Amino acid sequence: MITQTPWIERKFEFNFPVGLFPVIIERLKGALPRIENLVKNKSDEELSSKITGQWSVKQQAGHLYDLEELWYGRIEDFLLKAEILRTADMTNAKTHNADHNKKDIAELLQQFSSARNKLVTKVENIDESTALFTALHPRLQKPMRLIDFLFFVAEHDDHHLAKIRELLTH
Repeated sequence: MITQTPWIERKFEFNFPVGLFPVIIERLKGALPRIENLVKNKSDEELSSKITGQWSVKQQAGHLYDLEELWYGRIEDFLLKAEILRTADMTNAKTHNADHNKKDIAELLQQFSSARNKLVTKVENIDESTALFTALHPRLQKPMRLIDFLFFVAEHDDHHLAKIRELLTH
């Protein structure tokens, strides 16, 4: 099996046309049903168990919810035409402190669903010039358009979905 590249090591090239915007929005909308499909009929024990050094399935799902506030804030940054996007907490303190393993998976998924719907509603009908507005991503030190940022979010979703699948197939 090929080992997944750690998120922090990912490199991005943002060179696709704005016409992919509807595809990226569809990926953002599809994250929740994909998670639901992975976790259905799994026991709380399966969803809460941890492999050494990794988050559990619940922690992975909770982390996706935890970042929605940052993602939404960065969309606000784009809409306000900020030069630099707000920074992320790379220690993931919010996830580490949330105690997601004590929550029911349905609660975690409902929280994510609500936050993701808010995010998608904010961007799904923006115009082309807004989708192409550029700001600097603080960690990557790379300019990105709003469309690139949404792609980045979708890639982050997929990173954690792959982790969830890996945890559930061990």
